[in-house]
Amino acid sequence: MSELRVGLVGVNTSHAGAFARLLNEREVAPGARVTWVWGGELRADQPDAPTLAAKYDIPEVVAEPTDRIADTDLVLVVDDTGGGANHVPLARPFVEAGVPAFLDKPMAVDLGAAKELFDLAAAKGTPVTSSSALRYAVELAAEKDRIAELGALSSVVSVGPGEWYYYGVHAVEQLFAAVGSGVEWVQRFTWPDRDVAVLSYAGGGPTAVVQTLRDAAYRFHLTMYGAQDMHAVRIADFDGFYAGQARAAVEMARTGTPPVRPEETLELLAVLRAGVLSAERDGARVSVASVLAGG
Repeated sequence: MSELRVGLVGVNTSHAGAFARLLNEREVAPGARVTWVWGGELRADQPDAPTLAAKYDIPEVVAEPTDRIADTDLVLVVDDTGGGANHVPLARPFVEAGVPAFLDKPMAVDLGAAKELFDLAAAKGTPVTSSSALRYAVELAAEKDRIAELGALSSVVSVGPGEWYYYGVHAVEQLFAAVGSGVEWVQRFTWPDRDVAVLSYAGGGPTAVVQTLRDAAYRFHLTMYGAQDMHAVRIADFDGFYAGQARAAVEMARTGTPPVRPEETLELLAVLRAGVLSAERDGARVSVASVLAGG
């Protein structure tokens, strides 16, 4: 198997070090290695590009993200500037050139930008994916059969840390991983230290409660109540979900098939945006379809 050359764009997040370590040191996706890194904006608590390169045996630090575009088989866009505001602009030249691209969470702070990139990807035939690593939680994969035994779900409670849009993507992503997409409307209530959002699934599906907590321990948790039983899952294997995400991106580069449908990623972003609008409207219900339509 020939080496799959991975470019890493951005170092101002712990995700950069996680992907570099898992691919180059632990070799969780055999045959795939980070061969160059671009730094961009720096963060005091994260190593700069030369330090990261030296630590994880990355051969080159580039001056511009596109310097090695012709020698790249997969690009990981993890730059965290503006909470993901630069993801789409940084990924666009790679998608234009036919280089498969993974965009870290959230894919974009603007739903229109995400749609635009997926449209470009479809036109160019370039696979693109974006998700929270929580989608690849090993605990959810291990409990798949147990979750199926619960029967028709009535209610699901998904809990994660942080603020609603930037970190709420984790809690919504783990919900989607366990239950799937199909959210009809969102109703979010917010306090200085926490958010509680009600998500209603269409077609008689479950009601989900998504909580993002800023005054509680940094934990991810999912509880499901079904016709036959209830079951709770605590997600704690961080290396496990980052490794799963890295392997999924590498597999996409090799097969040309994104691991998550673009429509599902766009719905997830629309759920987050609907939650923003709901809070701005004093907890009014906001339909996901209206957000996807630009309303």
